[in-house]
Amino acid sequence: MATRKSAPHLLKQLHASRHHLNPTRSVTYMPRPGDGTPRGVTLIPGDGIGPLVTGAVGQVMEAMHAPVYFEKFEVRGDMKAVPAEVLESIKKNKVCLKGGLATPVGGGVSSLNVQLRKELDLYASLVNCFNLPGLTTRHDNVDIVVIRENTEGEYAGLEHEVVPGVVESLKVFFPHIYL
Repeated sequence: MATRKSAPHLLKQLHASRHHLNPTRSVTYMPRPGDGTPRGVTLIPGDGIGPLVTGAVGQVMEAMHAPVYFEKFEVRGDMKAVPAEVLESIKKNKVCLKGGLATPVGGGVSSLNVQLRKELDLYASLVNCFNLPGLTTRHDNVDIVVIRENTEGEYAGLEHEVVPGVVESLKVFFPHIYL
């Protein structure tokens, strides 16, 4: 996720960082900069399959002997707001592993996922896809960055039930130019 303040530099950083990959270096574990002391990670297992997914990530981290420890919080999609202590933990740790949270349907209610993004100013989801040297793939020379805005439009929670069982969602957007 990216904040609005960092948006202008993200693409340059992504482009520069991926071209410094060393094909002889393992991509499965990269030592964390610093003294190696364990780093706190806020953990929100979430709803549905969220606990299974975050549990699997925890198992991978343990198998890798990753220098992290989890501060676990129970947050469910049917809660009215993200508890203050969870937000404090995320702001302190600057890293959060979050499983999916159920999204309420209808009534103009903003999901906790969107509330969390807005509270932390995480307006964009960035996905960087590129080929790794030495790995045979279906397509060569892939170099794509997908940026998806995820706090406005459909995520604004501007919806209402037209007739029982039919929900109309309004998509309102404000064109932004970030240079």
